[in-house]
Amino acid sequence: MLVKYIGHSCFKIRDDETGYSIVLDPYRAGSVNGYHDIVDAASEVLCSHEHDDHHGTECIKIEPKDESPFEVTWVDSYHDPEHGALRGPDRIHIITHKKTGEKLVHYGDVGEILDELLRDENLAKLKDADIALVPCGGVYTYDRFQALELIERTTPKLVIPMHFRSEQLGFDFPHIDSIEMFLDEAAKKGYQINVGQVCFADNAQIDEKCDILALRPQNV
Repeated sequence: MLVKYIGHSCFKIRDDETGYSIVLDPYRAGSVNGYHDIVDAASEVLCSHEHDDHHGTECIKIEPKDESPFEVTWVDSYHDPEHGALRGPDRIHIITHKKTGEKLVHYGDVGEILDELLRDENLAKLKDADIALVPCGGVYTYDRFQALELIERTTPKLVIPMHFRSEQLGFDFPHIDSIEMFLDEAAKKGYQINVGQVCFADNAQIDEKCDILALRPQNV
């Protein structure tokens, strides 16, 4: 399973054998400061919710393929701790490779109270992912502390952070946690961190000693 970080909360998942691909949470043109518009293609598009920075389906050209090698399930959640009253719903997508069993979880803009999200039936679906794509910026999603608690309780093999502030990229809203704040806090807890200089990660080749991989967004 090849994972490409396009930017913000948008990723592209690709199966090397069949070429089948899924884009998750593409942002609409001009909706995220500091990121270039998305120009990409995929076999399928999945969105966690309908906000502009997660629902730019028109940016992705659909290239139909044969039957998907992935099974897609989900956990319906909330964008905020008040059961969606502030920002609406959030859908957490769980993508499992039918042949290899690799599991990837994309948390979208999850903001639900963690104890409510991780009730038994949901925890069984979310736990022990091979790759977890976790928001860590706060305000609109979990902040760095909530993200790390989510990681501790769901025990993914590898975490790729998303939806964070970066002055370098131009997405510099001061009220959102920076990627450095998340990585510093993770290091304090003993997580092994790799700050990647590339936007791609191949799950079959990832260093097993790495707990958190900060990929470089492609669209900068």
